[in-house]
Amino acid sequence: MSFDQTTEKKIASWQKRVFALLWTSYASYYLCRMNFAAAQPEMLREFTDWTRAQVGLIPSVYAVFYATGQFINGQIGSRFGARRMMVIGLVVISACNLLFSVTTDYWLMLVLWALNGYCQSIGWPQVVQTMSNWFRVGRRGTMMGLISTCYQGGNVLAWLLAGYLVSEYGWRTSFWVPGLLMLPMAVVLLIGMRNRPEDAGLPHIRDDGEAEPEPDSGVLVEDWTIMRILKVTLASKVLWILALSYFCFNAVRYAFMNWGIQYFNNFHHVDIKQSAFMSIAFPLIGSLGAISSGWVSDRFFQSRRGPVCTVMLAILAGVCLLFIPIGQGDWVTATAVLALAGFMIYGPDAILTGAAAIDLSHPKAAAAAAGFIMATGNLGSALVAGFGVGLILDRSGGDWNPVFYTLAVLSLMSAGMAALLWNEKPKTRK
Repeated sequence: MSFDQTTEKKIASWQKRVFALLWTSYASYYLCRMNFAAAQPEMLREFTDWTRAQVGLIPSVYAVFYATGQFINGQIGSRFGARRMMVIGLVVISACNLLFSVTTDYWLMLVLWALNGYCQSIGWPQVVQTMSNWFRVGRRGTMMGLISTCYQGGNVLAWLLAGYLVSEYGWRTSFWVPGLLMLPMAVVLLIGMRNRPEDAGLPHIRDDGEAEPEPDSGVLVEDWTIMRILKVTLASKVLWILALSYFCFNAVRYAFMNWGIQYFNNFHHVDIKQSAFMSIAFPLIGSLGAISSGWVSDRFFQSRRGPVCTVMLAILAGVCLLFIPIGQGDWVTATAVLALAGFMIYGPDAILTGAAAIDLSHPKAAAAAAGFIMATGNLGSALVAGFGVGLILDRSGGDWNPVFYTLAVLSLMSAGMAALLWNEKPKTRK
């Protein structure tokens, strides 16, 4: 599919604009998500009657509502698009963080973080759907790898900002400062975003499905009701395999994200600011894994995503076991191993929730597919990565080794599911 030179230049210009807006807006979501990990150690010191399992329950409740929201908002987002949905998310996320910063009630914290989780779930399915509208299948693995660096970048910025704020001004500032930053981002996104090329006066450019007229209001043609989108998504065996692989995998990813700073602070006796600084090796090196995994699958595997995911997840299992012999205080080795874990984690993450979700779903249901996969994955996160890790630490007297054994097993299970998709290709590549 090609157009005249003028049209191609306009498409390229809009692609850059949409990419930049999606990258920046979803990265900003992380400022109001990963701040909890930096605040968590100080919250445990302030609320001395709370156990690690109780504190871990807060991100677990977040994950349950994040999963629920992704499933629901994935379907809704396929109808209404990123421009409306992500702006609403940014505003409510801001309110949740501002209120969280002023409460001392544990149950209110649970409620606010649950609502935050639900609205955080709006973001990624809309990114996936919008990217699928703006980029063709031959570049999709590479572009989804690049856009996936937004949540690694957001994670880095979140931990640097929150680590500094917690150390210098107390843990509550790590919630109200990011909360205020969400509001101007919402205004920029509302003004600048267009969900599809057609909304910008450009022709339909997707090459893995037929163009169907969609009015600017965001409502799909009559056939594509939410129930039809839901039916198409849940009837796909391939999407179920992706979702089950992500169920195991996401528990591993969020275990590192929720407890990485706590690990450095408690096990290696490093202060919060330095712990947050060292923890950024995880998403920072992870961004290289996200970029390279998509490019490798496009370049060497004819856009087959299964082989890359399988290999990286199998290696991840071994990396989890490398933490076990690391001695207390050896934070240099721990940081290096954490960086390697990030590389092996964010490659499959970008593929499973991005390129593979688009490639293996119906063209009209990419957001729904991404939402379904991530919803299932966050159920795994809810069971293991918050309350589960806290409970293991409480029962083991603070011993981290059982945690790493658990993460290794989950990585192998995820690799096994991904291997079932070894030969699956995008529709136009079959």
